[in-house]
Amino acid sequence: MEKNSLRIAGLVVVGIVTTAAVVRPSKASIGVVSKADLAGNWQMTTIGQTGCGFGTTLYTFTLNFAGVASNVFATSHTAGCGDATSTGATFQINSLNANGSGAANLGCGSGCGWNLNLQVAPDRSTFSLIDVSAANPGNFLEGTAIHQ
Repeated sequence: MEKNSLRIAGLVVVGIVTTAAVVRPSKASIGVVSKADLAGNWQMTTIGQTGCGFGTTLYTFTLNFAGVASNVFATSHTAGCGDATSTGATFQINSLNANGSGAANLGCGSGCGWNLNLQVAPDRSTFSLIDVSAANPGNFLEGTAIHQ
């Protein structure tokens, strides 16, 4: 009976050690999310209803440590404006709370842009965005960005 107890205890120890060796710790960190955490290259996709009708757009940009990208490249596919590419748009994180929630603006030229709410993932690898601003009537935009 004592040998069986030792065997079971040994198997439990081996199981715990194996689990600890195989489990990868999360990359998500706890702490304040800042604009500087988001500096670097991003790829962002959006889908929704805009002045060009229903469509999708792929954006690439580089955020600086202040959360600003001044030369956004966009490739769009829309019902009303067809397929297009553009460069020189802006993306700016206007505010960012410690928990990663915040607000941003995506510009698309003179008199064109969206006021966006965003949420940064704890590991700072992605953020989601959505336009829920009354200042953008008739526009319904949502998307996701991936830190490259």
